[in-house]
Amino acid sequence: MITNWAQQFVKVFQNYSKFKYPKLHSWIYHITDLIRKYGSLNGFSTETYESLHKDFVKTPYYLTNKQNIETQIMKLVINI
Repeated sequence: MITNWAQQFVKVFQNYSKFKYPKLHSWIYHITDLIRKYGSLNGFSTETYESLHKDFVKTPYYLTNKQNIETQIMKLVINI
């Protein structure tokens, strides 16, 4: 499920984000096991993801008519 999510994430945001792919690799292959073993990780910032959420979800949401929201957001994001 995580691998599928990561592939979709890369596909959607590859042209719009300055996302660091090594961090994505860490998410997919290492972090979930480490969180299970040691708890939450220090030093991993959520700033990038919060910013992406704001720019690619919250802002486009306010521009929709609140019907078929996902479709409208994807159309808005792709046209950025």
